[in-house]
Amino acid sequence: MEKSFNPTKLIFYFLSFLIPFTLYVITLAPTVSFIDSGELAAVCIKLGIAHPTGYPLFTIIGNIFSKFPLGEPIFRLNLLCAVISSAASLMFFKLILLLFKTLAVDIKSVLNKYIIALTSSLTLAFSLTYWNSSNAIEVYALHIFFLITIIYLFIKANFEKSNLNYWIIFGFVLGLSFTNHLTTVFLSVGTLYLFFANNGFNELTFKKVIAIAIAFILALTVYIYFPVRADNNVLSWGYPSNWESLYRHVSGKQFSVWMFSSSENASKQFSYFMSSFPKEFFFFPLIIAIFGLIKLYSLNKKIFFYFALLFVFTVLYAINYDIYDIDSYFLLAYIVAAVWIAFGILFLYEKIDLLKQYAFLFLIIPLIICYQNYSNANENDNFYVQDMTMNVFASAEQNAIIMSTQWDFWVSASFYYQYIKNIRPDIIVIDKELLRRSWYLIHIKKHFPDVYNNCKFEFDTYAYELDKFEKFTNRYTNPSTEADRQDLMKIQKAFSDLLNAIPEKNQDRPFYTTYEIEQGAPQEKFGENFNRIPQGMLFRYSKNSAFDNYTEPNFTFQITNKTGYHYNFIMNSYISAYLSRANYLINFSKFQQAENLINKALEINPNLPDAVKLLKKSKELQLPK
Repeated sequence: MEKSFNPTKLIFYFLSFLIPFTLYVITLAPTVSFIDSGELAAVCIKLGIAHPTGYPLFTIIGNIFSKFPLGEPIFRLNLLCAVISSAASLMFFKLILLLFKTLAVDIKSVLNKYIIALTSSLTLAFSLTYWNSSNAIEVYALHIFFLITIIYLFIKANFEKSNLNYWIIFGFVLGLSFTNHLTTVFLSVGTLYLFFANNGFNELTFKKVIAIAIAFILALTVYIYFPVRADNNVLSWGYPSNWESLYRHVSGKQFSVWMFSSSENASKQFSYFMSSFPKEFFFFPLIIAIFGLIKLYSLNKKIFFYFALLFVFTVLYAINYDIYDIDSYFLLAYIVAAVWIAFGILFLYEKIDLLKQYAFLFLIIPLIICYQNYSNANENDNFYVQDMTMNVFASAEQNAIIMSTQWDFWVSASFYYQYIKNIRPDIIVIDKELLRRSWYLIHIKKHFPDVYNNCKFEFDTYAYELDKFEKFTNRYTNPSTEADRQDLMKIQKAFSDLLNAIPEKNQDRPFYTTYEIEQGAPQEKFGENFNRIPQGMLFRYSKNSAFDNYTEPNFTFQITNKTGYHYNFIMNSYISAYLSRANYLINFSKFQQAENLINKALEINPNLPDAVKLLKKSKELQLPK
């Protein structure tokens, strides 16, 4: 009989943590990465409040970890995610061993049992979305850890322990998980099914429910963090200082417009899942997972349906969220798939005698997945966001206002560089899309009082209309009466007036936008009385039509062959900057300077029709008439 704890098991615990941790550190992002990285880092370091649902537990843990004397603060926080993801890999190893024990799996060789569990653990650890959650600051590493730990505790409480202690621990960890990410709700259907299928409906079951509920509610007190830190002087998203704003923030009401928006969006996201799911594990392990489904069904139908419900509910719910970076919302489905892969490996082990002698050959599976996913997961050369932020800053004069919607690429990062690194604190960064949220108007009033006071009438008028919009959103998104349509026109006009007022009434500050704003919807164009002058990564608003003697900054950035939305956007930003300025220079007969910039754009992408066309235009204009 296997000992409950032995040196061999300890070694495999160590390997299930150390192997992924080593790879995660090798592929770790050295600085700020895409999307929410900069915002989350600033919030953790300064104990602020992040975008909904706020992630208070992650913020507190991040703050503690950010104080460790190891490299830059952002590196420490990236490393935190590597540590948590590796701990989740260890928990998954323990989960597979627990399932084998619970289902009375008869593996004569204890060593081979550990090898099978380690193989499945590493298979999950090197799956693409899981790996991507480990190498830069994001809340999903902690989310993965909680999901696996909750499943582990739930199985243990259901099948191993008869007292209430494990149910209390389960309820508390479940509550903590909800303070990190609301997609913990994906566990609900499968968990409710197995709980009542296994415990029935009786007095003891009722006691368990009460114990779980008390522990769950106790864990939710972490949310007290929000009103305590609502006046944070760096970022307090939503300013959740009262019950209404607290509920809006915790429930993620701001993003509810993207949930269950249409059957077409759900179909699109489902198609994306079906195409990306096999790539997570490099296809062939999912064939093994089919055998795992068969094996699990033969061992215990209740546990089979438990995991099946977790998988199905996760996919069906997540596909109704219409966002670009949807992959992380499928994480529970990937965890379940890894469980099926573990039982598929067990199935093959039992059917093929050779594998009983050479079980270590199963480790080839995660090795192949690691090799396949390494380049896509590797972030160790990711300076793209840092470079973009510095190049935007370098493009702006002192005390500038920059309006942008490029959250994923440098606006989020600006919180880290301005508030933590104290780089270009003179610049006022305004996110145009966040202006659609009432809390952001408070943020501007608090942080940029001069800008707010100069446009006080427009801010106050818009704030009044925005308050009505946030209380009665459906009236604006689906206007059904003339009064609804009139109110919609009012808020649109108030928003337009505010956008026009910011550059017009703050002419003591240079005003800039990023290029996507100039290419935006015609109805949201503003600053009609200004000329747009391309300056570096920005367009400056100016009422002077004379030639602008702007000196181009020496941009520092990497040219990449990586594909994907974020990399393409950044490369296209540099191309747009070069070509916009080149076109401006050609209009003032500065041909040589223009051609230098066109050639820089062609270095990024030699096959640019717009660049070739612009170069041809420059050459033709230089021909004698």
